[in-house]
Amino acid sequence: MPTLQQYLEHLRPGVIAVSGSEDMLIAGATNDSRKVKPGWLFVAVSGVADDGHRYLDQVLAAGAAAVVSERDLALPAGIAGIRVLDAYAAAAGAAEVMYGFPARRLELVGITGTNGKTTTAFLLRDIFRRNGERVGMVGTVGYDCGGSWEVAARTTPDPFVLQSLFARMLKNGCRRAVLEVSSHALVQNRLGESRFRGAIFTNLSGDHLDYHKNMESYYLAKRLLFKKLLENDGLAVINADDAYGRRLQRELSRRRVVSWGEKAPKVDGRLKIVAEKLSGQVLQLTAPDWACRWRAPLIGRFNADNLAAAFLLARGLGVRRERIVAALSTTDGVPGRLQAVTFPHNCLALVDYAHTDDALLKVLLTLKKLPHQRLIVVFGCGGDRDREKRPRMGKVAAAYADYLIITSDNPRNEDPELIVADIVAGIPAAAAYEVILDRRQAIAVAVKMLESDDIILLAGKGHEDYQEIAGQREYFDDRIELLRRRS
Repeated sequence: MPTLQQYLEHLRPGVIAVSGSEDMLIAGATNDSRKVKPGWLFVAVSGVADDGHRYLDQVLAAGAAAVVSERDLALPAGIAGIRVLDAYAAAAGAAEVMYGFPARRLELVGITGTNGKTTTAFLLRDIFRRNGERVGMVGTVGYDCGGSWEVAARTTPDPFVLQSLFARMLKNGCRRAVLEVSSHALVQNRLGESRFRGAIFTNLSGDHLDYHKNMESYYLAKRLLFKKLLENDGLAVINADDAYGRRLQRELSRRRVVSWGEKAPKVDGRLKIVAEKLSGQVLQLTAPDWACRWRAPLIGRFNADNLAAAFLLARGLGVRRERIVAALSTTDGVPGRLQAVTFPHNCLALVDYAHTDDALLKVLLTLKKLPHQRLIVVFGCGGDRDREKRPRMGKVAAAYADYLIITSDNPRNEDPELIVADIVAGIPAAAAYEVILDRRQAIAVAVKMLESDDIILLAGKGHEDYQEIAGQREYFDDRIELLRRRS
């Protein structure tokens, strides 16, 4: 059991002042007031949604021995107080001490960007497994500890959850972990001193601007993975077709960088889609001294990028090319990423997580290439999130869909009608659309509309199996709704 002094040694130089005995034993640590136990250290974080300082009385009553905060606190005698510069960073450091620094014994691979993180993470997991490894994975869909699986609460979890996952991975025999790294996690220092052997930048487009305020701040948050958390000789794999990717490449000019792209003037791996059908696509990557072609059961240029990124990262970390190709040629893909449900008369419905205008555009461009009569799109936008993207999503959907049904997608604490109004503001008057707030009813109407060779796209929720309305979650799964209406 570590002492408070051992915690302090790791939290410095962010410690401003300490009151109380540094020799006391600390039984555990948390930033969740509900989890405090006798003898524990509590980190009071002033977060976006809540403030840990509100629960100090509860924490002290539960037996906390020490409290970490960015503020000067009047604590009872015998309770240690630690004032720090950054409570987020302190929480990450405390989590590392509590779990014995498990990340130091794992080779970490990180993926950041607006879109493509989840698919690329699954692809890398498939590759490493094909290489005979037991590998952990942390991301939007779930947490895989190399023998146990749980549904994810967030893309990159709270530092105490994250370090506990790392510890479980080690216990299960993992020596490598693949992480989706969110911009929130990077800004909030959730990863602590974790260092990455390899990192991928997929792309950057408008999202989470309710939090980051502007694209520059959003980009700088993503860049932290490469500037701060990538090992000195770690590998950065970058999408050079993306303007922010090219900027990142320039800013990492002295680092080990491998780029890919289809149109960028200078890349290390030139990507080409040789052929594409509903069942998959044939890709080719060409480098100055090698070329590789393979078939993958995933469609769309965006998936071609994901496949290229996974290929180059794995190759750069020493995985043999034939094992990479074998994995990418047989991958099962990702739950909720262009998952298909077939209907009679050659009709098809697809469930996808696209919840930004850029992601929606990429999916729609892919589907428009496929043989079909009409493309019917059902989508909404989440409440309590970036409002700026809503009219952009309406505009993109109207430009490529033959018919739109605007509906709810986790309105949370917002009025669903106001969210829809924001979306409709971007839809041209001549577009064919209707509003059906009840998502179950919206899906039912879309299915009833199906005629020969039509395609339905249900966008926004993907793998999610819930709707959050007025702050309450209820079970809801787009895939299940489609299957019910097929039978």
